[in-house]
Amino acid sequence: MTTTQSHMSKIQTAVLGVMKDIAAIGIGKTQRNTQQGYAFRGIEAAMNELSPLLVKHGITVTGSYSDLSISERFKGDPKDGRAMRFCTLKGAFTFAAEDGSHVVAECFGEAMDSGDKAVTKAQSIAFRTALFQQFVVPTMAMDPESYLDPDDEPREPTALEKAARDAAKSGTEAYRTFWQGISADERHALAHQHEEMKAAAKAADNAQAPA
Repeated sequence: MTTTQSHMSKIQTAVLGVMKDIAAIGIGKTQRNTQQGYAFRGIEAAMNELSPLLVKHGITVTGSYSDLSISERFKGDPKDGRAMRFCTLKGAFTFAAEDGSHVVAECFGEAMDSGDKAVTKAQSIAFRTALFQQFVVPTMAMDPESYLDPDDEPREPTALEKAARDAAKSGTEAYRTFWQGISADERHALAHQHEEMKAAAKAADNAQAPA
């Protein structure tokens, strides 16, 4: 990670604003690699949560890539033509404020694919890494309730939280409609539970799907 430019005040203020907002929401590891069985935070989650915050704080992002390296390894008999393509590259992402001040985040991306998507995957990984590192994105929201004294009585969910859970139990579409229908203040109040609710709604979709 490198920084450039002498006039940094505007971009530093903007970056700090995004950091404060994303610290209250977090991005959980809600995606799962089905082959290796590990959970991860994908580029979709990063874009969905961070894009509105970048717009809110007036930050534009411009990416460029270099140091592209591609190699292929065959699976089984080379005559079968089943090759896995490995790609590494370096991404440089300029985060700029309206006055021209900016910071540059440099991150490497590495990916493999049996088709034609190795480069695209590597670019996405480099960009995702830059976003997470630049804005120090936590893997979960900073929920003050999680630091309550163990001897305290469990907190009863609010009416808003109950409504959110009821909507999530009905599936993704019902929860999306609920989320879009509440106010900005209500969304902020539920921000630390948003990823959990989305996961619950997806689980409800799977449970309702025909066998």
